[in-house]
Amino acid sequence: MSRKRVMRIVLSLVATLFLSLVALPTQASAKTTLKSFPTSLHRTWYHYDGHGRYDTIHFSSKKMSYAQYYDHKWYRSTSTLHYRNANTDSDKIKRHNSWVVGHTFHIGKANWTNVMGWNQSAGDGSSYKIETKTYHHKKVRVLSEGGGAEFWIDNHFYTSKGTAHKLGNHHFSGEHYYPKY
Repeated sequence: MSRKRVMRIVLSLVATLFLSLVALPTQASAKTTLKSFPTSLHRTWYHYDGHGRYDTIHFSSKKMSYAQYYDHKWYRSTSTLHYRNANTDSDKIKRHNSWVVGHTFHIGKANWTNVMGWNQSAGDGSSYKIETKTYHHKKVRVLSEGGGAEFWIDNHFYTSKGTAHKLGNHHFSGEHYYPKY
């Protein structure tokens, strides 16, 4: 094999490894979970469903509440954030249906907060990031909710009902959304 060919193979392997590290989302590898939600999340966030209703998510330092209209019913839930060693086997922990654990991690330029059920042993939970986006030449604070196998964006939430109503289900460029089937 020529030296050029060996160099090309080595460079392609390095490039493939680099792209896989950049393109694939990283999961939280923290040894402990959050003791409180990041202060940037603390407030009520609104998402307009397009039918006159607003889904909400509210974060405080230790609580997360949501209200969502789905299938002709309102679903409401409040969960309390609790701290624990992330390596503890969830089967060995006492069941708490309204408790959640949280982790933070970094993908690209965004800091994400992942929330999972206290006893959740499968799945990735829901993750949230806050970014400033541009919409018609105006800056807007956006809470994006994501998850899934390829870390898709599911919804965007906004700081006011008016902004949520105006932007609705707007898709921002550069985001990776759930595919439409």
